[in-house]
Amino acid sequence: TFPEPGNDSTEVERIRYARAYILELIGGYLMLDLSRNLVHLRWLLKLIDFKAADEFSWGSAVLATLY
Repeated sequence: TFPEPGNDSTEVERIRYARAYILELIGGYLMLDLSRNLVHLRWLLKLIDFKAADEFSWGSAVLATLY
């Protein structure tokens, strides 16, 4: 757990917070594994280039994981 970035936070802090939040969404709600407490490394690797992450078909990935 960590606090939300304040108004005086740097861009790097905001990007780190956004990555952590997205990983929580992926690992906790969208693409669960059997243990329900781990996030597969492949999703973390997709967030390295944060600006290119919006080009992925996240909806298709969620559906493929569910089935």
